[in-house]
Amino acid sequence: MYCTDGFGYGYYWHFGNSLFILILLVGVAVLVYRLLLNNENRVSDRSVVANYFHSASVENHCPSCGTNIEETYLRCPECNYILKSNCPSCDKIIKTDWAVCPYCETKLK
Repeated sequence: MYCTDGFGYGYYWHFGNSLFILILLVGVAVLVYRLLLNNENRVSDRSVVANYFHSASVENHCPSCGTNIEETYLRCPECNYILKSNCPSCDKIIKTDWAVCPYCETKLK
């Protein structure tokens, strides 16, 4: 039994269903496009992350004897080479091969 007085029965119900299905299909199409067809940014983001972790795992070597050293070492444990020292102006730890202190901009060499 159909009642076509405008309260959601009859043709109005079919129009509402059709509109909902159309909006749902458009949403799914946009989602598929963003996930599957627009992979260019995803690949570059992965390569940036991979490069970050690769650079974090690179070992440092002493410039004097070539021994593997950690980034936090102030001296080489093998040859006693000074890797880092204190800035004469701001007293922060700096590498000995730097020409300028990055903290206070004092010329070191």
